[in-house]
Amino acid sequence: MVRDNRKSIDVKRLVYIAVFTAIVVVLQFIPIKIGTFELALSVPIIVIGAALCGATVGAWLGFVFGFVVLLLPGTSAFLSFNLFGTIVTVLLKGILAGLLAGLAYRAVARFNKYVGCLVSAITATVVNTSVFLIGSLIFFESDISIIVNTFISINFVIELIVNIVLVPTVYRIINIKQKI
Repeated sequence: MVRDNRKSIDVKRLVYIAVFTAIVVVLQFIPIKIGTFELALSVPIIVIGAALCGATVGAWLGFVFGFVVLLLPGTSAFLSFNLFGTIVTVLLKGILAGLLAGLAYRAVARFNKYVGCLVSAITATVVNTSVFLIGSLIFFESDISIIVNTFISINFVIELIVNIVLVPTVYRIINIKQKI
């Protein structure tokens, strides 16, 4: 009987991974703009995936997020400046955001799952933006970095608010659905 339960859990986890992967891909191709700023709505999905399935799944979803970003037309300007720097920065920011969000969730969720979601959402947003800022400072000319950093700072605040609201809400909905 235990063996069947384990298979059920594995299938459920695989379904979550597949669904979250598909959602991350789709959301990257649907631009959500607030004024001149484009939100990365994939980050809350990465955080939820990391919370439900673990840090390695968070890292996978972050990789998928980064890979799709590399395919988007807006990334071509960065690729033309520094191909290696863009690839490293974009993939690393996604992978680390997912991985560290999962680890943060696991550390805090032992005490409170919803606080774990909040900490995880904050962690992912901070890591995603910080790695991008560090990468832009390392790999790109300073004039471009100043312009990019100004826009990213405002975008960071908007994404942080969205993530803090969305992640615990969606996580709660998933938990309610699982109990039904």
